[in-house]
Amino acid sequence: MTGYGEATATDRRHRVTVTARSVNHRNLDVALRVRGPFRILEPELRAAVAAEVRRGRVEIGIEIDSAWAAAGLDETDAAAERLLETVRRWRRRGIVSTELSAGELLSVARAVRSESRAGAAGQQERALVLETCRLAIASLVLERQREGQLLADSLMGHLASLRACVGVLAARRSEVVGEAAGELERRIGELLEVVEPLDPGRLVQEVALLVERSDTSEELERLAGHLEGFEAAMKEGGAVGRRLVFLSQEILRELNTVGSKCRDLGMQRGVVEGKVLCEQLREQAQNVE
Repeated sequence: MTGYGEATATDRRHRVTVTARSVNHRNLDVALRVRGPFRILEPELRAAVAAEVRRGRVEIGIEIDSAWAAAGLDETDAAAERLLETVRRWRRRGIVSTELSAGELLSVARAVRSESRAGAAGQQERALVLETCRLAIASLVLERQREGQLLADSLMGHLASLRACVGVLAARRSEVVGEAAGELERRIGELLEVVEPLDPGRLVQEVALLVERSDTSEELERLAGHLEGFEAAMKEGGAVGRRLVFLSQEILRELNTVGSKCRDLGMQRGVVEGKVLCEQLREQAQNVE
């Protein structure tokens, strides 16, 4: 199931932006894009995704910038400005008596910048990344739920059409059985006029056997049962995508059997229509988690 989520958070030194994208996949496949110092978080990030998503390929992109850069300031300039303001405050309080020289100010600012980078993967920053990732995943899940509701409506529509098609086949089956038996008896009667008479008992057995071979009552009953199971699985909720795909395959199998057994043109057309609907059902079911 496709979806997109994004979240941004900022602390004193960093701004973290996490994007989460998902596309259809038969299993859960998590792809992470995170820079060096934060790669240590990969197991926790994968666990965060797995806690909310069961199937699909999920791509997590993590961008970590300096909070100063995010505000449009050079890190060294921003650090120097903050240091100068601090020194001036100290002078007003009488803690120091002189201003810092430009060289001293630049050296201290560079040292602060280096310290900030060195501590980029500290506990506080890692917690910020994890929390932002969880927010992005929550946004992704919400989007997937919206899409899932649209998908459920579409599946129910296909299911209703398929159930109506099976109902037409079942109604036609009784007529077809009677017509087939009558046709067989008529043809055999014509043959008996030109060939040696056959045993009436054996004749009845052969007619019954031919009718039984063309009877699709069991297949239609199983079809109805699979359709009920499909609807029940959808109402159950959760990760039912695999079950829905399997049921759609079973529905198609029964339709193929009905098509191979019946000789009635009307039923054959109904089977073709049912196969088309079943294929649409299967394609949509593959998008379900």
